[in-house]
Amino acid sequence: MPSQRKKICKRRVERQEAFRLRCSRRRLDEDASAQEDLETLTGSLFHADSSSSDVDPEPRYHQIISSRLAELQLPVGDDSSDLADSSSNLPSREVLEALTRKSFHDGDDLRAALVQYQIQNFLNETKGRDRDYGESDVDMDSTYTEPDHVITLEENMKHCEVLAARETEIDTYTKLDQEQANQLYLKHALYRIKAALLLKGKPVEELDAAAALERKYPPDLIVKNNYLFHYEEDSFFGWYFDSDLCFKEGLTDYQRLVLFNGNGGNEYPSWSRYRVFYTTPEADKDYLRYWETIVKEIKWLEQYLLTKESSTEWVNMLSKAMLQANRIAAGLPHMTLHLAALGFHEYIWITRSYLMFVKDLDGIFYEIWRQVDNDHRLHFRDALKQVYDEKLFPAQDPSMKYELNHGGSKMERVFGRCTKGITDSVPEYKARELIAQEIRFTRGSSGTYEQYARKKLKIAELIGLIRKDKIAAA
Repeated sequence: MPSQRKKICKRRVERQEAFRLRCSRRRLDEDASAQEDLETLTGSLFHADSSSSDVDPEPRYHQIISSRLAELQLPVGDDSSDLADSSSNLPSREVLEALTRKSFHDGDDLRAALVQYQIQNFLNETKGRDRDYGESDVDMDSTYTEPDHVITLEENMKHCEVLAARETEIDTYTKLDQEQANQLYLKHALYRIKAALLLKGKPVEELDAAAALERKYPPDLIVKNNYLFHYEEDSFFGWYFDSDLCFKEGLTDYQRLVLFNGNGGNEYPSWSRYRVFYTTPEADKDYLRYWETIVKEIKWLEQYLLTKESSTEWVNMLSKAMLQANRIAAGLPHMTLHLAALGFHEYIWITRSYLMFVKDLDGIFYEIWRQVDNDHRLHFRDALKQVYDEKLFPAQDPSMKYELNHGGSKMERVFGRCTKGITDSVPEYKARELIAQEIRFTRGSSGTYEQYARKKLKIAELIGLIRKDKIAAA
C-alpha cells in the first residue's frame, strides 16, 4: 500500500512539472494579450447580442439573479413607499446563499454564468500581476498521521461522562396562549420582511435596528395586508419558523427556525432528526468547531475507510478514531454525547462517499477538458479512455471503466456541466479550481448536520436572531 502511494505521488509530481512547463510557455502569450483575452472571454461567454458589437457591462450572472429576485414582491410600508424597487443593488453571495433555497442556485445557465463571472473577476485581478500560472491551489496530496497518544478506555469513559452530563431536557409540552402566539407571528413576519429587504440588496447595517422596521411595518399593517404570513410556500426563502414548534413555549426562535428539505425531501436525509434537535446557537457553533477539528485530526482514518467493515483492522481503527473524537468533543463546553456521536458517524459516511464517488473527479475532468481543449475534434469518450489508460486516478477506475463499457453513469453530462463556460482563455490551474467548485456543487454530498447548522447560524445572524459572529458560509 505505501509503495503504491509513493508511485502514484511520483507520477503526480512528474505530471505537475510537465504541467508547469506547459503553463509557463502558455503564459508568454497570455500576458502579451491579457486585454484581448478579457474581451474575447466576455464576448464569447456572456452571449452578447450578435446584433451589437458592444459587450453588456453587466455580467450575465447578475442579470439572471436580478430577474429571479424581481419576482420577490415586498410589502408597502406605512409611508406608502413601494420597497420592491427600493434598491438596484444585488445582495452579496453570502446573503443570497444563506437566505434562499438551494434550488434557487441550481440550473446549468446560472451555474455557467457564475463561472463566467468568476473568470472575469479573476482576469481583472491578475491582469499585470506576476503570478506563476502553473501554481495550483488544488491540494494534490494528503497526509495520514495517526496520533501518538493512545487514549485509554478509562479516559474515554470520563470524556463520555462529561458529554452525557451536558444533555438537558426541554419542555415541549407547555403551549403558548393565543395572545403570545399572535405576538410571535408578528415578530416572525418582521424577520421575513428583513430577509426580503436583504435579498433586494439592502445593506445589513441599514436593517440592524429592529425598532425602525417595527415603525415602518406596525402590527395592524401586517395583519391588514397579511404580509409574508404564507412564508412556508414562498419560492425564495430556504428556511421558515415551523408552525408546530411555534406553539411550544419552551423553545426560542432559533430553535423554531427550520431549513427547507429541498430536492424532493432528500437534501437532508436526516432532516426529521435535525428539526427536533432544539440546539442552541452556542451548541451549533461548538459543533462546527468539533467538525472542523475531527476533519483535520482524524484524517488518518481515510486510508481505512474502504476496508471491509467486518475486518478486525477496520474495527480497531474505528474504535481508535471514536475515542479521539470523544476527547475532542469533551473539550468543547456545549458539545453533548449525542452531537459527538452524530458528527463522528456523519464524518465517516460523508468521507466514505467522497472517496467512492467524488475523489479525483476534478483531476479526471480537468485532464479531459485539457485534452478536448487542445484538440477540439476529440470526443469525451476518447479523452476519458486516455485518462483511464494512464491510471492516474485509481479511486475512480471503476466509474471510468463502467462509463467506457456501458455509458450509463452520466459522467459525460456531469462533465459538461462542470466545464460549461470554461474556455481556453482560462489558465489551466484556474480551470481545475473552477471544475472542482462545480463538482462540489453537483456531486458533493449535502445533507450533513454540519451544513445544516452552518446555514442556520448564518440565517439567524442575518435576520437578527443572534448576535453577529464569524460563521463561514455553507
